[in-house]
Amino acid sequence: MKLAFGRGTVANSSWVEDLSRKYKFEYVEIDTDTVEQIVSGTEGCDGIVVSLHKMTAEKIRNFPSSIRAISRLGVGLDSIDLVAAAELKMPVIFQPTYAFNEVANHALAMIMSLARGLPQGDASTKSGEWTPAPKIARITSLQDTTLGVIGCGRIGRSLIEKARPIFKNIVGFDPAVTGDIPGCTMVKTKEELLEQSEIISLHAPYLPSTHHIIGAREINMMPKNGIIVNVSRGGLIDETALNEALINGVLDGAGLDVFENEPLAEDSPLRKAPNIILTPHIAWYSQSAGPRLMEWGISDICNFINGSKELNGKFAVGPF
Repeated sequence: MKLAFGRGTVANSSWVEDLSRKYKFEYVEIDTDTVEQIVSGTEGCDGIVVSLHKMTAEKIRNFPSSIRAISRLGVGLDSIDLVAAAELKMPVIFQPTYAFNEVANHALAMIMSLARGLPQGDASTKSGEWTPAPKIARITSLQDTTLGVIGCGRIGRSLIEKARPIFKNIVGFDPAVTGDIPGCTMVKTKEELLEQSEIISLHAPYLPSTHHIIGAREINMMPKNGIIVNVSRGGLIDETALNEALINGVLDGAGLDVFENEPLAEDSPLRKAPNIILTPHIAWYSQSAGPRLMEWGISDICNFINGSKELNGKFAVGPF
């Protein structure tokens, strides 16, 4: 068996080397930017393993006949044309559960840091100042605060469970959730959540319907001096509107682990925005989650190619 890995997918070469012996496959690292690179790189391969590499309809259509599945190392599927994959009967496997606790923890860490004014306190003290409270930041008690969670799947629910002892109220919005979530009041519209929530954490998938679900209009609906955290997908937020809200003091702070274009451009205004925490799409990672993702993603595609449909992850498309 031979697998192609999109360049950069292999975070630690030793993980793949160990797994190649365990699951008995050869592997090559390939460039995936163009159809020509896909065609030449996957020749003779049985499957392709990707992270955030774009798998367009044209690329999938031009896979050699030997390719039997795509393994997406991660949760989000917006980088893969699932409609084309279904039409071409190309199974797509992804890993929705490998790091839901890590991502929820990252969101909560950002929320707590911003709510306590840690970025301002850190910068002030490192610069040689000794700024006392309350001048350092507007710090409110979370026991008097409402947290709004947009997207209440595994990650959103994990955050809600962790945040329940900390916040006065938690409000959730997710059209796909029909049942109750302990400790969370579900609302029927995004607007209801925005009007109630001083702090908002985003955990929705990126779809045409969720593009810029937070923009200037939505920010202005929040109570003044709010905080927004996004560890899901960059396209959920209008970054220009967010930047302006931070500069103008409409928002107290923001925490972003994801961006509309990654890596974040060197000249992005967000790099100089006040009271913002920026991390380079690392919410998914821990010393256990990284190897777990690699193991699950590779074992799933190997087992599928060998005839098994039992997965650690799930089929986004297929099996056929």
